Amino acid sequence: MLAFYRKSLSAAFLVTLYLAFNIGAIAQSGGSSTSVTGTVVDPTGAVVPNASVELHNPVSGFSSSAITDSSGKFSIPNVRFNPYHVSVKG
Repeated sequence: MLAFYRKSLSAAFLVTLYLAFNIGAIAQSGGSSTSVTGTVVDPTGAVVPNASVELHNPVSGFSSSAITDSSGKFSIPNVRFNPYHVSVKG
């Protein structure tokens, strides 16, 4: 169970890191919303299929989620530019 928890934490960290770099670049495009896309990988670099990815903004209450495909990729459309908490389970 501890290994699964570490794997989930590592995957969440990698997704958060990915989002931090991509949202900054997209925010310069001038629109009011975007799609958040990414790939969930475990600490060894292997993709994680069927993982649940959730975005949540505790201030606005906005929440949206997606499930990764067989190659670990996900997309969450129509996300307003704001700070988000990202969680990954899987």
